[in-house]
Amino acid sequence: MSHVSTTADLLFEIGTEELPAAYLPSLIDQLGREAAALLQANHLPSRRIQAFGTPRRLVLLVQGLADTQRKPAEEVRGPSKQAAYGGDGKPTQALLGFLKSQGGSFHQTKIVASDRGEYVFLVKPPVATPTVRVLPTLLPQLIGRLRAPKTMRWDGTGLRFARPIRWLLALYGAAPIRCTIGRLTSAPATRIGGPLRPKTVAAPSIDAYHSALTRAGVILDHQARRAAIQEMVNRTATSLGGRPAPEMLSYGLLDEVTSLVEQPVELVGSFDPAYLSLPREVLLASMAKHQRVFAIESSGRLLPKCLAILDGKPGKPGEVRKIVERILNARLADSLLFGKEDHARLPLERMAAGLSGITFHERLGSMAEKTLRMRAVAEPLAEAWNLAEDERQALRRACQLAKADLVSTMVKEFPTLQGVVGKYYALDSGESQAVALAIEEHYLPAGDRLPATRLGSALAILDKYETLTSYFGLGIMPTGDQDPFGLRRAAQGIVEIAWAVHRPVPFDLLFRARSGLEPFRTAPPKDVAGAAQRVKQYLLERLDTFAWPNPVPTQDCIEAVLASPCHDLIDVMDRIQSLQRLTGNPRLLQAAKVIERTRNILKGAPLRQQEVDPARLREPLEQQLWDRYCQSHEQVAQLAGQKSYEEATALFGERFFEPLHAFFDKVLVNVPDESLQQNRLALMRMIHALYTDRIADLSKLTILQQPHEEPSR
Repeated sequence: MSHVSTTADLLFEIGTEELPAAYLPSLIDQLGREAAALLQANHLPSRRIQAFGTPRRLVLLVQGLADTQRKPAEEVRGPSKQAAYGGDGKPTQALLGFLKSQGGSFHQTKIVASDRGEYVFLVKPPVATPTVRVLPTLLPQLIGRLRAPKTMRWDGTGLRFARPIRWLLALYGAAPIRCTIGRLTSAPATRIGGPLRPKTVAAPSIDAYHSALTRAGVILDHQARRAAIQEMVNRTATSLGGRPAPEMLSYGLLDEVTSLVEQPVELVGSFDPAYLSLPREVLLASMAKHQRVFAIESSGRLLPKCLAILDGKPGKPGEVRKIVERILNARLADSLLFGKEDHARLPLERMAAGLSGITFHERLGSMAEKTLRMRAVAEPLAEAWNLAEDERQALRRACQLAKADLVSTMVKEFPTLQGVVGKYYALDSGESQAVALAIEEHYLPAGDRLPATRLGSALAILDKYETLTSYFGLGIMPTGDQDPFGLRRAAQGIVEIAWAVHRPVPFDLLFRARSGLEPFRTAPPKDVAGAAQRVKQYLLERLDTFAWPNPVPTQDCIEAVLASPCHDLIDVMDRIQSLQRLTGNPRLLQAAKVIERTRNILKGAPLRQQEVDPARLREPLEQQLWDRYCQSHEQVAQLAGQKSYEEATALFGERFFEPLHAFFDKVLVNVPDESLQQNRLALMRMIHALYTDRIADLSKLTILQQPHEEPSR
C-alpha cells in the first residue's frame, strides 16, 4: 500500500553571542552539509536545504521536508548462535544485551547460516514516525556536528560551541519544535539587536520570522549581505567624488565586514590629511586592521575620507562618527611614528644586521643564516638564467636585504606588509629600483598577482626553494591537510613563477649549492641526497594541480614526461605541453609504438652490453635498423637539445616505426647465442634511450590502450 506523504518547511535558528568573523563562512557551510547528511541518514527527504548566518545567528532552512520518517525494514546481525544460546538452549547475556541495545524482542530474531557459521539476526520491520517527533533529537545532534577552531564552555553541562548559545528557534511548518541543548530549550521566538540589549521577538511562523528580520534591517543571507555592503560602499564613494580603494574590496576587508554585521549601515568619516604622507599600503593596512573602514580614492590618489559599516543604525550618528575618527587618527599617528622610528635605523643594510636575532626555525638557524643560503643558491640560478653581471650583483644585494624589514616596527605591527615595507625602506636607503621591487615581489604569488620583474621572480624562487630544502632536509614535509610552514604553497609558488618567467629551475645545480651549507647538521649526510630527491619529487607533483594554459595536458602526458630524466622544472613543463600539442598526430602514435615495443623487449632482459658492435649484425633487417639509427640519432638529439620536442617526436616516429616493425616480424632478439642476443638488446636500448632519456616514456600514454588503426608505414 502506497503512502501519501506531505511536506512542510523547517526553520532552525541557533542564536549565539558574537561569532568571530573568521569562523562564520565555515560554520554556514558546515550547517548546510551536515544537515543534508543527517537528514539523509535518518530517511527524511527534502526538496532544498539552505544555510545562512550572521554574527549572532546560524539559520537552517529546509524546504519540502517530508512529514514522516519512513525507516525501511532491516536485518541486523547479532552474536553467533553458539554465543547467543547456552547448552540448555536458553538465551545468554550476549543475546539479551544485543536485543536491548537494538530495541528488539525474541520473536523478531532468526538464525542465518553463512560460510563463517550461524548467526542471530534481528529483523526490524519498517517504521513510520512523524517528523515532529524525530526533529527534537536530530536538531541537537546537528549542533554537535559543527566544528570551530576554538570552542567555549559556558554552563555546567560541558556543552562546547564556538560561542555561547543564547537561544534556539525551531519551526516545522506551523508547529514549534521543542528541543534542548545544554540547559537551553527552544522557543518560537528570535532576538534582534546588539549584544547588550537584544529584543525578543515572537516568531510563530517562518513567514513571521523573516518579516521580523526584514523590518529590523537584518540581512540573513551571507551573499546578499555582502552584495548590499559592496553596493553601499560604491554608492557612498561615488557621492564623495571617488571610488573605494580596490585593495579594500579584493584583499578580504569586504568579506570580513560581511561577517561582522547583520544590519549594515554606512557612516562616512574623515582623517587628518597629514597621514596621506604614509605609504599607501601602510595607510590601507592601518584602516583595515584597526577600524575595518574602507578607504576612498580619486584618480588613483587616496582622499582623507573613510567609510565605516556599522551594525545597526546608531542613536547618535555624530557621536559614533567622532569615535571612529578619533581612533582612526590615533592609529594612523602610531603608523607614522613607527615609520619615523624605523627610518632612524636605516639604511636597510644596518637593519639587516638584526636578522641574526630572528629565528627562522630552531633547527635551521636565524633569518641571517637563511639569507646566506639564499645568496649561495642565487649563483647557479643566475648562471642558468644567463643574467648579466649587474643583474647578478642586484640579485645578491636583494638576497642580503630581502628579510631586513622583519626587524622593523612597521612589519611587527603589520605582518602582511613584509616585503612592501622592505621596498620603501630600500628606496629610502638609496638602493636601486630593481632591488627594491625584488624585495617586495619575493613574497608573491598572492592571489593572481605574480612578480612583474625578472629579479623579483628569481628572488621569490630562491626564497621558496631555500625554505623547501631546509625543511625537507630535516624531514619536515606537508602531510594531508597539515602544512604549518606553508611548504605546499611555497612549492606551488615556484611552479607558477617559473612558468610565468619561463626560465630554468635546475634542481640538481640549486641543491648542490645549498647542500654544502649548514644547517644540515641535524640530518645524517646520506639524508642530504634524499632531501634533494624529495624536493624535486614534491615540486614535480605540483604539476598535477598547476593551472595549465591550453592545451591542458592529460595525466598520462604528465606521467610520460616524469618517467624520463627531470633536471629542470621548465624543461619538464615544456616537454609536457609539447606532447599534449601532438595529440591526434599519427607520428606520436608511431613514436609511442616504438617506445612500447623496445621497452617490452628490454623489460627484465639481462642487458650486459651498452653499445652495438656493428661487426655482429647478422641479419639484413637489423643492419637496416642500425643504419637508420646512425642516420637519425644526431638529428633527434639535436632537436631535443634545441627543445623542439614536437619535431623530435615526429622525426623519431617517422624514422623508426617501419624498420622496427619489420625487424620484430623477422628477427628474434632473445636467441640462444648470447653474443647476438646482447648485441640486439643493445640496439633496442640505444633506440629506446635516444628518446626516453631526452623527452618522455611514451609507453605511459593511454593512446596505446585505445582502439585505433595501425599507424601507416
